[in-house]
Formats: sequence, C-alpha cells, structure tokens
Amino acid sequence: MDLSKSIVVVSVILLISGCSSGLELTTENPYSQASVVIHQKDGQKKEGIVLKREGNNLIYIDSKTHKKETIDYAQIQKLTEASVNYDFEANPIPDYIISEEKSMSNALSYGSGGFLLGATLGAGVGIGLVAADVDLPPLISIGLFGVAGAWYLGSKGAEKDFEDAVFEVRKKRYLVSKSQREMEIEEAKRKLVQQQKEKEELQKKIQEKKKIK
Repeated sequence: MDLSKSIVVVSVILLISGCSSGLELTTENPYSQASVVIHQKDGQKKEGIVLKREGNNLIYIDSKTHKKETIDYAQIQKLTEASVNYDFEANPIPDYIISEEKSMSNALSYGSGGFLLGATLGAGVGIGLVAADVDLPPLISIGLFGVAGAWYLGSKGAEKDFEDAVFEVRKKRYLVSKSQREMEIEEAKRKLVQQQKEKEELQKKIQEKKKIK
C-alpha cells in the first residue's frame, strides 16, 4: 500500500473514532442530558440533569427538588460528571438497570469495522516493511493493527451502547411518569365533576326546602 492509500485509511479510522467517541462535558457548553455536579463559587454543590444553556443561565432538573431550575453562570465555578446517571426527573438510575438494557450491537459492529480497517492498514505497513527488507512477516502487522483497531473502535461502540441504554431507561421512565400524571389528572377531573354534581344536588335540595316553607 502506498503512502496516499495509507493516509486515506488512517483518515477513515480517525473519522469513525471521532464520530463514535463519547460526549465530552464542558463547563461553558454542557451537552443536553448530561448528569452533572454543579460546583458553585460559594462552595455549595447541586446535582441534576442538564436541559440546556440559555444565554448566561444553565437550565437543569435538580436532583433534590426534581423540578426545572435555573442558575446564573456567574455563580458557577465548574461542572463535573456526576457519579450517577439521572433520568429526566433527576432520579438516579442504578447501574444494574442500565446493564439490563444495554446491548452489544455497537460494540460488535464498531469492533468488526475496526478490525477490518486496522488489518487493511497493517497489510500496507507489512508490505512496506517487506519492501524495506525488514524481517517481519506481514501477517504479524496485519494481526496487530487489526486487534488494535478492533479494541479501539469496539470500546467506542461500547460507550455508544451505554449511552443508548441510559437514554432507553430515561425514555421508559418518562413514559411511566407521563402515564401516572395523566391518570392523576383524570382522577382530579373526575373528583371535580363529582363535587360539582354534589354541589348542584345540595343546592337543589335547599331550593326544594325553601319552596315547602
């Protein structure tokens, strides 16, 4: 494999690894749904799940109030990753629940692609070594590069599998909470209608008593 082809292969590997890498938390521009610890300049700490940054404010769901809160960036020293993953209501998600939801689909597909790309690059390196009279069988470089590519992109795929599992748990919990809220609203409406009927019946009885008198 000549130099230009090697550059193309390396570029493809870098492109795929860049696209598959996990989300990186930054204080100034935290990504949506990041589970964070908010370190305030006065020494206090808050935790929760990020919704978005809006101007000079960070909007998030607080892990104590479970409500949408807003904090001015002037009060924030830094953001760090929380030790737990929070759902959309800022309730912690146990690791075992995430593990139950996690698949290996991305890890396997990324790993397979990484092996093929690494092996291709390894073949080019092996041919180059042979051409340079280096006493190293091409199969060794093919194997080494293939395994390295499979491990690297496979680990990126595993990160993606984890992120997908967390989102799936969040989505399921949200749907359960939404269903419960809808049931509570319907129950509140039913009680209101019942109270209105009872009030109307009471007023009717009062009017009938007045007529009798």
